[in-house]
Amino acid sequence: MNRLFSLLHIGILSILFLNLQFSVEAQNTVSPYSIFGPGEIRNGGFAANLGMGGTGIALESDNNLNALNPASYAGMDSLKLILEFGLQGKAYTISNKNQSLSGFEANLAYFALGFKYTRWMAGSFGMMPFSTVGYSINRLNYIEGTNEQYTSNYVGSGGITRFYFANAIKLLKKLSLGVNTSYLFGPLIQEEYITGSTLVPEMMIERKDFLRSFYFDFGLQYLFKTATTSYSLGLTYAPEQSLSSKHIVTAYDGDFSTIQVEQDDTEYLVIPRILGAGIGLTRERLKLAFDYTFQQWNNVEYPIQADEFNDSHRFSLGIETKPWERRAINRGFKNWTYRMGYSYESSYLKFGNTNLSSNAFTLGAGIPLYGAISNMDFSITRGTYGTNAGHLTREKYLLFNIGFSLNEIAFMKRVID
Repeated sequence: MNRLFSLLHIGILSILFLNLQFSVEAQNTVSPYSIFGPGEIRNGGFAANLGMGGTGIALESDNNLNALNPASYAGMDSLKLILEFGLQGKAYTISNKNQSLSGFEANLAYFALGFKYTRWMAGSFGMMPFSTVGYSINRLNYIEGTNEQYTSNYVGSGGITRFYFANAIKLLKKLSLGVNTSYLFGPLIQEEYITGSTLVPEMMIERKDFLRSFYFDFGLQYLFKTATTSYSLGLTYAPEQSLSSKHIVTAYDGDFSTIQVEQDDTEYLVIPRILGAGIGLTRERLKLAFDYTFQQWNNVEYPIQADEFNDSHRFSLGIETKPWERRAINRGFKNWTYRMGYSYESSYLKFGNTNLSSNAFTLGAGIPLYGAISNMDFSITRGTYGTNAGHLTREKYLLFNIGFSLNEIAFMKRVID
């Protein structure tokens, strides 16, 4: 019972601390491509999933919560309370044909709590980034009808944070269904600094979208077993959804005094239809997973970006293995869980005849903590996004993930003789 109170105490403190961190430093990107749409949409997986290349649509939650499919929570042990939280850091180099920029960003990544209500129904709630925005772009413009030029420097920041509450039910011991009810919130901010012309006054235009919107997605998992192997299939679906926001445009003069303010309620920010499918295979000390995700951006239109979007496809493969049987007398590394993954994604952004894409390769491990029912999971991902062709930009990065999955036996009844 004392452990339960300690775990809940940690959870409450984590919620308060993480809420503060998300509001202040949710962004973990400096990609110029995050200027488009809702920003850079994040993979919803936790540390164990990320160590397997972001796979897990077909995998049940066990000692780790699996947020990639809300149906996965039905697989949790009915006696356990699971707390998940993680941190993420990113070392990057962004370059084009003329210049390059390097740096490092880090932030708290997610918080989640999961438990079973009954033997056939489970739930989870938590907070994680949904999308991130972070860029600085210079653009040279001509004043219409003249040869006079001026410079616009666009600086973007912010992102969308997701608070979710998921429920899952298990039917006939093989089929699980789940639904995520999420609340999306947070600012998307763009500041445009105009300089360098005698005909255009120096000024700054600030555009803000304050998101306050609900979002829904659904999941299904089907499991079947042979004598030595468990197989699983997973499906996820999110319909196209418009996000409600308050759009505010403020113009400032060169002394940053307000010139004009316009605001209205809009629903121009659209998240496309998203479909996901996964296959999983589990044996005693081996787990394999393959995922495919489709995002239908081709039908999405934004006021100034109608021709920029393309359907997105993501393929990922993950492996998890425990080479040695877990024993108390083993040397530490022999009780670890080892992971590896690869992912390829064709982005929803297209410039002329060039489709942007990303590749990422991941290595990770899970280290058992007290009682061997809790874990510390970490991974390193080496990836690339974009291209240096034409005037485009390429990003090379190392992504560091570390997460904690704290399990507690919380619902066992005391037997009295």
